[in-house]
Amino acid sequence: MPGFELMGAEEKANLIEIFETSNGVMFPHGFDALRNGRFRVREFEKKFCEKLNIKHAQAVTSGTVAQLVAMHAMGIKPGDEVITQSFTFVATVEAILALGAIPVIVDIDDTYNMDPQALENAITDKTKLIVPVHMLGNPASMDEIMAIAARHKLPVLEDSCEALGATYKGQWAGTISEVGIFSLDFGKTITTGEGGMIITNDDAVFKYAKEYHDHGHESNPAFPRGKDTRSIYGMNYRMNEMQGAVGMAQLEKLDYIVSKNRENKTILKKGIQTDKIQFRRLTDAAGELADTLIFNFENTELTGRFVKAYYEAGYGTKNVPDAIDWHFAGTWNQMFSDVPAYRDSWSTVWAKSAALLNRSVAIPVMVKSTHEDLEKQIAAINRILSAL
Repeated sequence: MPGFELMGAEEKANLIEIFETSNGVMFPHGFDALRNGRFRVREFEKKFCEKLNIKHAQAVTSGTVAQLVAMHAMGIKPGDEVITQSFTFVATVEAILALGAIPVIVDIDDTYNMDPQALENAITDKTKLIVPVHMLGNPASMDEIMAIAARHKLPVLEDSCEALGATYKGQWAGTISEVGIFSLDFGKTITTGEGGMIITNDDAVFKYAKEYHDHGHESNPAFPRGKDTRSIYGMNYRMNEMQGAVGMAQLEKLDYIVSKNRENKTILKKGIQTDKIQFRRLTDAAGELADTLIFNFENTELTGRFVKAYYEAGYGTKNVPDAIDWHFAGTWNQMFSDVPAYRDSWSTVWAKSAALLNRSVAIPVMVKSTHEDLEKQIAAINRILSAL
């Protein structure tokens, strides 16, 4: 599943090299004489672009910040409505609120991603942005979402924090719309410990993101950094050189991680009895990240019994149900006091999503699982299913 499984000699060597060849310079700008020409964050961004065949990549401190900076760069203002989905990490909506914008949250369908019809129904004359989330490695229904966006002349920001390495009909997740974002935290496909990335082919969006994440610095080559030109204010959301160094080593492992995800998930899925469960619908079975196996039961009573027995067998789940409080809008009592539409309805308004999620189980697929590990896991799952 995550890059932390493969954290090792390559990452360590890249970190040591900062001290051996660049005198320990960890700041991503300046100190040219000390760093001997190495700008590792910039190198990581370049390699990221090359991997995803995208024009621009801007590294930042987290996926949450990537969301915030990207929306800022796309022109989202206080009072603008931004549509996203009910099943996502809390950060998606936190970023909307941080900009003073209004979250409009729609139900999911059996892909566990944004329901295109719910999206269509939610659009108003105040809608300024659509944020589908490729949740747990399964790309959203992007053909339908992009068609709806085009009809309404609305931009789309892909939240691909959980989908680096996935593709949708031949395109990398995150590259299908105007802007995409990724998380590089310790549980993601590849990791820099903490970190995020914004990708785009839009020069204006990139220029704004590049400047805003660095206090407004234009990085004008005609001036030293202390006299740099600026036209906007910004914040400090800079990735450091240690993160860039680790990211480059991790990026080299991406193809292997995805291939092992797919291999191991195929073994798991084929081995599990299916008479009592329904698997998540995949929008592109060949392209999904395959780091998570999601299925649901016909009622919550069966789900609860399965999860209890699964934990007792020594296994765990991923987001559903173990961390659902941080991944479903219907649990966010801390979030909606300043959002009139949801102030009194947040616990019931996404009943369709709740009905599906409360019947669901998400199992992580681990890169380093052996065939023996998988056979034991399959046996445990089938034993529990047979007893229900």
